[in-house]
Amino acid sequence: MTIAENLIVTGLGITTIGLFAGIVYQAVSEAIDRRRYPPHGELVDIGGFRLHLNCVGQGTPTVVMDAGGGAPSITWGLVPSEIAKFTRVCTYDRAGLGWSDPNFRTPRTSQQSVDELHKLLNKAGIEPPYILVGHSLGGANMRLYASQYPKDVVGLVLVDSVHENQMTSDAWRRIQRQLWLYQVMRIANQVGVLRLIGELNLLPMLKDIKQETQKYPSAVQALFDTYKSYCYRPHYWATVYSERASIGKSFEQLQTVISLGELPLIVLIQGAKDPQISDERFQKWSSLQLDLTKLSSNNQHIIAENSGHLVPLDQPELVISAVHQLIQRLSTQRIFYD
Repeated sequence: MTIAENLIVTGLGITTIGLFAGIVYQAVSEAIDRRRYPPHGELVDIGGFRLHLNCVGQGTPTVVMDAGGGAPSITWGLVPSEIAKFTRVCTYDRAGLGWSDPNFRTPRTSQQSVDELHKLLNKAGIEPPYILVGHSLGGANMRLYASQYPKDVVGLVLVDSVHENQMTSDAWRRIQRQLWLYQVMRIANQVGVLRLIGELNLLPMLKDIKQETQKYPSAVQALFDTYKSYCYRPHYWATVYSERASIGKSFEQLQTVISLGELPLIVLIQGAKDPQISDERFQKWSSLQLDLTKLSSNNQHIIAENSGHLVPLDQPELVISAVHQLIQRLSTQRIFYD
């Protein structure tokens, strides 16, 4: 063998050993994470894969909550435990997020999420009526659910929800750049590279999230390590990629939801502009949020003056109060369910 050939063979050998070590490191670490951060609630098989569901509290109607794009149910922070003081509340993780198994049989559109949530509630025996609460992308999913199962839903809370008319050419370009990054992170996760970088505190995304959580109560800060463990799972980034790549299709599905009739609707809108967002973008977002109130003739909107997009963490009391208002309104109207 020539010197060049020896170098190539040596390089390939080192690369193979490195990849094998990374795969083993990833597999062992994932197993440790699953023991260290067991799911709260239950894992329900809805047909070849399991979704994580956590229901607490007692009472009716049942509040069902769906988190934002790429976000696990723990990002609701303190909201579910407070709602559980006056009624039953169920949070769940969409397929591939949090503690739920992935499902890549079809693209991760809003309709797919609605179909899976409906199966989950039926399989778990969570009977209607429901008050649906959705943040960001979760708002789109809950809006679609309410339109397709109107007899089951008695109230809807949209928390700074996405809107089908929000996309601009600049926004689409940002998404394309993000999709490339998600693919890289998915591959890096499979061989343990992303986990290694993250554990060395060198991953900018996790550093930013950890810093951001410092302003929240200690109970919310404590969720960071659990959230980080989700980010190290290979299917997590594949799921985020599919949700984001399918956002155009999800918005097409939303365009069919023109009216929810007289369904009690509360729209919570962020009031504190992110410094990185232009005034024009912020004004457009606010205008689209107000447009969501037109979905129902029985509507109310509330400005979260001290919140950015993460209203459930910035001002959780507003989400809790909105749900409580709807329940009181139903009680006043003498709508009771046994």
